[in-house]
Amino acid sequence: MLPREVFVPATVMQIHTYDPGEVRKIALTLPEAYALDGQIFPIRDRMRPGNAFLARPWGQRTKKYRRRMYTRSNCAIDGPRVLETIINDTHREKADTSPWWQTEAIDHLESIGGTIEVRVDVDTQAKELVIYENSQKVEPNNLILETDNEWPTMRILALAFSTGITPFLSYLDYMRRKEFGRIVGCRGVEFILVASVRNPRHLIQHEELQAIAAAYPKHFQYIPVLTREWPKEWEGGKGRIIKQEGKDRQEARINLDSLLDLVPNIHECHIRLCGNASARDQFLEGLYQAGLATMSFRSEVW
Repeated sequence: MLPREVFVPATVMQIHTYDPGEVRKIALTLPEAYALDGQIFPIRDRMRPGNAFLARPWGQRTKKYRRRMYTRSNCAIDGPRVLETIINDTHREKADTSPWWQTEAIDHLESIGGTIEVRVDVDTQAKELVIYENSQKVEPNNLILETDNEWPTMRILALAFSTGITPFLSYLDYMRRKEFGRIVGCRGVEFILVASVRNPRHLIQHEELQAIAAAYPKHFQYIPVLTREWPKEWEGGKGRIIKQEGKDRQEARINLDSLLDLVPNIHECHIRLCGNASARDQFLEGLYQAGLATMSFRSEVW
């Protein structure tokens, strides 16, 4: 009998370090097929942009393999079975796998063609293995991209905090492969990405995003924001885009002026936010205090 849950070894193919010990992009590649119970099953990649896969990395603190979800930063069209994700060290006291991804152990796996297990589902009817996805339908608390007959008609504002840019890179990858949704009778999507990070070292795919924005100005706008450290020649946003003014949380004012300066017609946007829960809560409170409504709002937080 086939097991209900299957993990397949994925090869560590590529590592890109943005800030040593802090932020990395990892690429894991699953094989074309996998032997299970004496049968060879092809592996299919049907992941929707904005979704996450399940892997079993090593726990540096617990000294055992742990089950962890990782949001994908590329899309299945562009790289089937190649799972890219961006991982940072959370620096939390009980952090286990996040610091391990930043160590030389990962470099060693890349050098020897080592593997990390990734979950797949068994499709017994089609006789194939399918990469597991964390969500199956659009919900307020996830960032799965809308269907292909919905997103091309939308104006989407993506608010990315730190590595929260990850799902939106998958969006962009997919949109480009779909010609930004341009078909007869539809002008295509307008996608605005505001990426807020502490310093220039944490800017993810910065030059590539600038190039895409320059090539597709009608469909993609990239607004990088540095909150703590920036060079003299920096032309992007500076400082926090969501500011809490006042120490008393119950009476504090949430200042969205910096964000509204960058994106003045926010009320015309479908908002998608990825970051910590505090950023989400402050943003929603700021909209309420300012009497602003948006076309829709969905978020994924940690």
